[in-house]
Amino acid sequence: MRKSTIAVFLVSLLGLCFSDTLSIAPDSNRAVETVVETVYVRNDTTCAYGKDEIIAFADHLFGLGEYDRASIEYLRYSFIYSDNPCVDAVLFKAGLCKEHAGDYRAARKIYSTLLSVPDERANSFAGYRIPLTYLLENKPDSALSAIVPTVQTQGAIQYLKGWIYLHQKRYSDALSLFENISDNAESSDVAGSIDYLLHRSRQGEKLSRRSPFLAGLLSSVVPGLGRAYCGRWDDGLFSFIIVGSTGSLSYAEWNNDKEFASVMAVISAFFYLGNIYGSAKGAEVYNIEKDKIFWKTTWKEVPHPPTMLYSDFKCEKTE
Repeated sequence: MRKSTIAVFLVSLLGLCFSDTLSIAPDSNRAVETVVETVYVRNDTTCAYGKDEIIAFADHLFGLGEYDRASIEYLRYSFIYSDNPCVDAVLFKAGLCKEHAGDYRAARKIYSTLLSVPDERANSFAGYRIPLTYLLENKPDSALSAIVPTVQTQGAIQYLKGWIYLHQKRYSDALSLFENISDNAESSDVAGSIDYLLHRSRQGEKLSRRSPFLAGLLSSVVPGLGRAYCGRWDDGLFSFIIVGSTGSLSYAEWNNDKEFASVMAVISAFFYLGNIYGSAKGAEVYNIEKDKIFWKTTWKEVPHPPTMLYSDFKCEKTE
């Protein structure tokens, strides 16, 4: 009896140990995550894989849209092989990665390093992309101030400046600039875009607008009319009903229940003033939305957006 009890105890203990072992065993059907550490090396140390492999891997990541990871590989190459004649082109690609990733400040930081290198092509490419990043960041004023025209980039810079004018809603200035570019034989590579931009600049000058003053004035005469003027017919009808109903109740009950009538009068006055202010702001919102749609449509439909220019900096040097 005692032996059987001991045997049962040992079997139970063995089962517990076996179950614990199973519980900590990895599931063969589940993916195993592997942590890969980043190894930093000195620039005089031979890398575990060569410069061709680094560039090939970076280009592969760039093609996949993994711009942050690709930029690390390009920067790794420029650090390890800083004396390589193609390092300027690789640095430019790193800046382009940051630009595509939306990190415009980091892109400008990389591009700025190329402004002081001996290679004039690198200077030209960086000099064009820096103001472009400000435009992509919706900072047209900063883009204009960052422009440094050179002989090599004169045509492209003028093209970019026209786009900045469009973003600033300076349609007349944009039209004048694009007309000057269209007469320049050097701009033949974007001739189709120039014709389209001339057409869009003329459309921009005639873009539908709403006057905030007129919208507020109309709503002061007839509540909701200013909102209808801005295309917000539902809001206009709502304002008309609310102001009209509360005002009518106040008038109708003034002799019977002045307290109730006073409350209705205050509510009516509040909605009446809010209706005037809202109409004026609605006109401003209407104009902003029109400009946004105009800008997005122009950027989407143009054959050559400004991001296409000075975007392919290839190394032309032999190692």
